[in-house]
Order: sequence, then structure tokens, then C-alpha cells
Amino acid sequence: MLTIMKNNWARLMVEKSYLIASTLLTICSVVAAIALMNHVQIKGNIALITNSAEGKEEVSRFTENKYFNVTPLKEAPPKSDLLFHRYDVVVSYKNGAYSIDTIKGDDYKTLLLSALKNPESFVPDLSKERKIGTNIIGYMMMFLLMQGVLYARLFGEDKEKHRIERIVMSPIAFLEYLIGHGLFIILLIIIPSFAVIAAAKLAGVSIGFTLLQYVLLIVLLAFLSTTFALFLNSLFCETDTPNMIGSSVIVLTSILAGSFYSFAKSSSLFNKILYILPQKDFILFADALEKKKLTGNTGLELIYILALSIVFLMAACIKTHRDYVYHK
Repeated sequence: MLTIMKNNWARLMVEKSYLIASTLLTICSVVAAIALMNHVQIKGNIALITNSAEGKEEVSRFTENKYFNVTPLKEAPPKSDLLFHRYDVVVSYKNGAYSIDTIKGDDYKTLLLSALKNPESFVPDLSKERKIGTNIIGYMMMFLLMQGVLYARLFGEDKEKHRIERIVMSPIAFLEYLIGHGLFIILLIIIPSFAVIAAAKLAGVSIGFTLLQYVLLIVLLAFLSTTFALFLNSLFCETDTPNMIGSSVIVLTSILAGSFYSFAKSSSLFNKILYILPQKDFILFADALEKKKLTGNTGLELIYILALSIVFLMAACIKTHRDYVYHK
């Protein structure tokens, strides 16, 4: 097992760009979360669509409230502006009535409607908003999950270049070989990311969670990332295929699950689909942990993430064992 890990490290040092790129992405995600925290939690970015004089009066009312950034527009912006958080909500104002379009769910829509009716005295309930720790780990989540796919390419190369056939014929046990790859990936995800968090803590930056809690959360993400990456690489013989599929799936599901902000629609079916995503359960668990509101449901969220990770690992073991051990 140590032999596999040492060999992987030597191979990675030949292509240091992968390690440097993933570390820089982790640093950028933490810096972005800290820098944007106040903007995301307090400021509401509103696109107000109106051409009437009455609508212009509404704009002046909003600008007097410190909780809103209002941008008057003549026509509705593209949906992508909502998805990428340029605006939290698009409001159409006509004949004294509001029409609200947002991707942040019915609760957020109700909150905004209340604010729109009386912006001068509106004060948001920040107890329902994410705190700094959940924001940081949420921003990190997508990048940490993608690192597993990146580093698992070493396992994929063993398959693509037929090294694995020679390895399973050697004294190294198949399970040791797979665990060696898994531990190597997990350590590469944990060590740089925790070092960034620890450096921020030493610099006096408020990071929300304790360092011990960050260890728990990062280990949980690293385990999910690694098992998912091994599972994908067990399905394909080419290195590039699981890399492309895994990265695309992680980016899409992480955004939908709320990696950067809460994403919800009124459709109950759509919401149920979102809760299938392990990233959604991870964010909910992290939020409850930071707010000290752990319940039985948050325990189930943690169990679900671990169970899904174990399923990925077992599937990778069984598939690879059948392909390269039964038929060696």
C-alpha cells in the first residue's frame, strides 16, 4: 500500500501542475468566500423592471435601504444572471403590483415580497442565512470534489496503459492496491485544503468552524470525492472520459445543491431531486453544525453521505476485481 502511494507521489511530481492548480483553486475558493460573505448574506441584488414614472419612484425608495442594491432595467435580464448571482431577484413593477422571479425558493420569494412592500423599515432575519463557515466550506466543496477526479487519473492511467494487469500479478494484493490509490487521493485533498484554512485562522481571519470541525468536513468531502472518482474510473478504460464526465457532473450538481448559494424551485419534484444530491445533504449538515442545531435529520444527512461513498467504493472494487483479477 505504501509502495503504491510512494509511486503515485513520484508520478505526480513529474506533473506538478496538477497539484499547483488544485491548491490555487482551493486558496481562491476560501478567499472568495471570505471576501463575498457580507455581500451574499446582507445585500440583496434586485433588478427592477419598469419604464413608468411610478416605477422610478420605487427605485428611489429601495436605494434608501442599506439591504438592497437596486438596478433599474428596461427589460428582464437573461436567466443566467440569476444563476450566476448577478441578481438575487428580478422584479417587474406595473400598476402597483409586483411580479417576482428568483431561483432561491419560495421562502426567499416571500421574504423579498415583504421587503418590497415596505423597504424603508425592512430588516432581514439573518438567523436563516448561512454563516461564514458554511459559506467557506460551500465554496470549497465543488473544488475539493473535483480534485478527486483529477488525482484519480493515476489509477485511470494504470488501466489505460495496462499496468494494472502486471500489478495484480505481483505480490501486492488487489485490495492494498486500490486502498493505496484511495488514501493517496484523500491525503492530497485534505492536506493542502486544511493548510489553507489553518493559515487563514493564524492570520486572524474569522473562519466560522473550529479547525477540528473543518477536519471533519474536509475528510467527509475527501472520502466522497475519492470514492466517486474511483467508481468513475472503474467504468472506463480511458483516462480522459471519467475526468470529463466527473468534472461536469460535479460542477452541475454542486451548483444545484447550493455550493455557492441556496438554489430551489417551487416544484416539489425538483426539490426532491435536489435532496438526492449528497452535496445538498453536506451543506445542510454543515449549516446545522455551525448553528449548533444538530438533530436526527442532520444525523441522517451525514449517514447518507457516508453510505453513498461506501456504495461508490464497493462498486469500484467489484468492477475492477471482475475486470482484472477474475480474468488475469
